[in-house]
Amino acid sequence: MKKRGKEVTFVVILLAAILAMVFYSAASDSYRISPDKSSKLPLNQMELHYIKEKKEAVLAVSEDLEYLQKGFLQEYIQSIMAPSGLGIRLVKKGQEAADAEIVLVDEELRAQIDEVNFTAPLFQITGTLFVNHGSSLSKKSLTGVCIKGQFTNEEKRTISYDGKAIILEEVDSIDEAIKVAEKKKMDCIIGDQSAIVAALDSRGIADKYVDMYASLYKSNVCIMTDNQDHALYSILNQCIKNADTRVLMGRAQEHWFGIGDPLVQEGRYKDAAALLIIVFAAVFCAFFFYYQSNKNLYNELTERMNQLTASKQEMQTTFNGVSYYMAELTPEGAILDINKAFLGYVNRQVMGSTIAEALELPSELEKTLETMLADTRDTGRGTSRELTLKNHILEVNIFPILNPKGETEKLLFMASDVTRERMAERQMLQDNKMIAVGQLAAGVAHEIRNPLGVIRNYCYVLKNMKDEESQSQAVQVIEKSVDTAGNIIDNLLNFSRISKKQVQEVYIKEHISSVISLNKGMMKKKQIGIFVRCGEDFQVKMAVESFDMIFINLVSNAIDAMDQMGQLTIEIYRTEDEFYVEVQDTGTGIEEDIIKDIFNPFFTTKSMTEGNGLGLYIVYNEVQKMNGEIKVDSKVGEGTTFKVILPIRTEEDNLE
Repeated sequence: MKKRGKEVTFVVILLAAILAMVFYSAASDSYRISPDKSSKLPLNQMELHYIKEKKEAVLAVSEDLEYLQKGFLQEYIQSIMAPSGLGIRLVKKGQEAADAEIVLVDEELRAQIDEVNFTAPLFQITGTLFVNHGSSLSKKSLTGVCIKGQFTNEEKRTISYDGKAIILEEVDSIDEAIKVAEKKKMDCIIGDQSAIVAALDSRGIADKYVDMYASLYKSNVCIMTDNQDHALYSILNQCIKNADTRVLMGRAQEHWFGIGDPLVQEGRYKDAAALLIIVFAAVFCAFFFYYQSNKNLYNELTERMNQLTASKQEMQTTFNGVSYYMAELTPEGAILDINKAFLGYVNRQVMGSTIAEALELPSELEKTLETMLADTRDTGRGTSRELTLKNHILEVNIFPILNPKGETEKLLFMASDVTRERMAERQMLQDNKMIAVGQLAAGVAHEIRNPLGVIRNYCYVLKNMKDEESQSQAVQVIEKSVDTAGNIIDNLLNFSRISKKQVQEVYIKEHISSVISLNKGMMKKKQIGIFVRCGEDFQVKMAVESFDMIFINLVSNAIDAMDQMGQLTIEIYRTEDEFYVEVQDTGTGIEEDIIKDIFNPFFTTKSMTEGNGLGLYIVYNEVQKMNGEIKVDSKVGEGTTFKVILPIRTEEDNLE
């Protein structure tokens, strides 16, 4: 801080010294307020003779410039011509014979260049628009005033402001224009910028009109001579080029209009040493500030780099600290970097190899992973799958890493070992199956007892019948009863078997009817009627064991929700890509405030001995794994409908 303070103090002292020298130079210098009459023009003998003989030149003022005050033009041109000694007298055009003419140079005059000569410009006239800021611009048209002859009738019709036409009134001079505008409260004044500003100032109303800097026209004012009058043309042109027209114009404007351009200072930097010191000091200050800005920029850049390094180290620590197996990949799947957890999993050097090679995937899983990489790379969205590898189940997620243009520059691979979780889920599913089997046992036993009773009766008949035809009929009945009992036992065994998620093609109506048979005992006991509505039976490809788990839980819940004499309706229908199974009961219904919680684990309205709250939770998860959807609609006292929506074709790898 102390060093910085010294630098600032040094700069302040240096600037103070420069300012002191500037003020000293300004105080010691003088302004040139008139041309140097002692200086003589390099005139030849012909030009000197012309001045001696002529003594005074008569200049006619063009009609386009009559609005300018004659005294202003007279003084301005006389001051220009003073070094030559030639007098100047201005007259109106046509008033008397003139030696030359003061004109506003336009295209029409330039076309006569072969007949006339134009001197260097005396000055330039800038035509602009002044608007009365007190006027209401909501009118359809505006009123204005201009100098007579400034515009043709056609030009006047084209002049507008803010899309509104300006109706112009013409007067003879600037002073008269200002008087008319003030008296009639005109909206606009159009004319020579400098002359209007001076006239407004002289009347003390400069604050009432705003210069719009419209630049309606810019024209040079020159002296036009006959192309045969070489001597006069040369004298006029030399005087104009030699004169400091800016200074002389300022003096004339100040005299006639009350304003003037800033006068040019002569000899302001006479002292060459002071000038060199100022230049040196300015250069030194520029380099000093350049050095300081670069130094500040360098310090800021260093600080940002340190922050970036710290952020990178923090990110690397986080990358290595998470328990997920993480790898940074190229868009094609080659490994760029891995974290410690991934290194511990593969237990070897895998940098540069592909992610499939690092995981040692079999060919079918390698194709699955390549598809995931391609999907993420092409769509810019993350993908997620479960891969079964040897004795492990990996939950794999792949995310895009985008560049500033939004393009996929790299890929982030994340995997976690979910073997224990999936085993626990499968065990929980199997436990729930066993609970359902226990609930079905009474009904199944009753269903088996019926064919066994038939077998017992017909065995007695066989013992006492003599004719072969009666014996053959009894044997057929016994065989049919044995088949019935065997089907019931097969259904129960299939349902209780540990799930392997195998995909099979089944006829859905026929399959649902076989699963319903497991509940017939319970429905008969409660005298519940069952109706299966389905049009033409159709085939679907699905994980049959998962569907059975879903359907059995929904049917069991429906039976539990109904008292005696209830009605269970199963409705099956399809669209082009999906099929629907609706399970509708006439039970007590579900209260509205708890319907959102029924799919949560361990949520139940039953007693501890009647349920564990996992049935609908398992139903929901199995439906999700089959890429399906489940909806519920219930009214208290009327019943509940569960609608399961599943795809007709489900790829096996989507059921992993």
